[in-house]
Amino acid sequence: MGHMATSRSFYEILGIAQDAQPEAVRKAYKRKVLQTHPDKLPTNATEVQKQAAETMFRDVYDNGLNYIRGRAHHDELQAKLAREREEWAKQATQRNKQQQQERTKARREELEASRMRFEETRKKAELRYKERVRDLEEQVKVSREKMQRGQEAMRQANTMAADSYALTEEILAEIRKKNPEWETRRQEALRRQAERMNSQDSSRRMR
Repeated sequence: MGHMATSRSFYEILGIAQDAQPEAVRKAYKRKVLQTHPDKLPTNATEVQKQAAETMFRDVYDNGLNYIRGRAHHDELQAKLAREREEWAKQATQRNKQQQQERTKARREELEASRMRFEETRKKAELRYKERVRDLEEQVKVSREKMQRGQEAMRQANTMAADSYALTEEILAEIRKKNPEWETRRQEALRRQAERMNSQDSSRRMR
């Protein structure tokens, strides 16, 4: 089983765009997990190969899942921030309309008192708004950093998995050199497996 290129981003590995929606990322990730599952190994795979494949699959699965969760949380915070800004704009419009109505109805003294009350309310509302936005922006920043750390962790995991796979292949190659009979038996097993598969295909075509 091949390994994923460590120089590619998580989105490139999944074959999707950088601005893909969380649902599209989850679907692509699910497909990739199924493709790299250890069950895809040949039936005659050695224990060393199985362990290497399991390590690669687990690292990709765990780090990828954390990355997807971080992306979903990040997008949720961005959406919440947009809603807060939209609500603030709506409230500002309503306050401006109210202020205009008060200008036309109230006398100069009443208008001044109303303006002062409005200004005080506006400042308090603006202060609360800025505090909410500041908190949300900080959460977005933390989320972005966490997502970047998750992506870096996945790159490192892929590198370790790739090194483990390469080392396994080197060990197996050395074993085959020292034990020609073992390699001969392996080749014979592969040949018999291919013959069985060809025989099954022929039987299905005859039906």
